[in-house]
This record gives sequence, C-alpha cells and structure tokens, in this order.
Amino acid sequence: MTLRADAQRNLDRVLDAAGECFAERGLDVSIDEIAQRAGVGHGTVFRRFKTKDDLVATVLRRQIAAMTAVAVAAAADTDPWRGLERFVRAAAGSYAANLALVGGLDRCAGAPELADFFAAAEKVVRRARRAGVLRPGVGSDDVLALVPTASRYPDIVLDGLRAR
Repeated sequence: MTLRADAQRNLDRVLDAAGECFAERGLDVSIDEIAQRAGVGHGTVFRRFKTKDDLVATVLRRQIAAMTAVAVAAAADTDPWRGLERFVRAAAGSYAANLALVGGLDRCAGAPELADFFAAAEKVVRRARRAGVLRPGVGSDDVLALVPTASRYPDIVLDGLRAR
C-alpha cells in the first residue's frame, strides 16, 4: 500500500525520531516524546503502530536493513580485507550508537531482515577467509561476537582477526 506523500513524510519522521530517542535514552522513552521530536501528534504514532513494541521492532528492522546494505557493499569490495574491515567498523559504530536498541534485537527474532543480515555478514567473512586474509577458523558468529569489543577497540580487534 502506497502512502500519501504527507503520510510517508510523517512516518519517516516518526521512525527517525524513534531511532534517535531509543539510541539516546533507551527503549523506555515515551511515545509522547517520540511524537514531539517528530513534530506529530501522539495519535499519528498510534495510527501507524498499534503498540510501542511494534514501533521498536520497525525501527530495529530498519536499522538491520541499513547494516545489511553495508555488509552487501563490503562483500562486493574488490579487496576482501578492506571489505571485512569496513563491515566490522560500521557494525561497531552502529552498536556503539545504538546500545539501547541492541537489547531489543530479540523482538526481531525470525524477521527476514535479520536472516538477510546474517547471510550478508557470512558472505563478507567467507570471502575474507577464502582470500587468506582472515585467521583460519574464524566464522561470522565470531566476528559478530567481537562487535561490542570493536566498538571500543576496532584496531585491536581487526589486528587480531587478520591472518599472519
């Protein structure tokens, strides 16, 4: 269903504002605060999202889709190490900027966006491993598990991942 232009603008503003609020203040931020930041009424938010959990899940799926696009681009990089490095740095930056949302990932379990993200991350890691630039035995689960550490120490994590 295609939204009217003004309705689409309002939806985009709500999703942007919600993402900012959740990242800054956590998932407990109120719908009223989100609506105020978006410049819309409280009812506008609830016309699009029946519950706050629906809004949180939509914001998370949107951010996961953005990270999937980063992973797809990284997997297409002509230099597999540079692609892996770009992916790890972007994932770590997203993690650091959205700590509150990371705690809500369980709300997206089973979402196709999450499966797409894991598949794209696996492709980045597989290319680096095949090229011999990633330590043997390191899988995408390992790389993703290191993202929180990479948010603070990206160079150390990347140095540890690089094959010798």
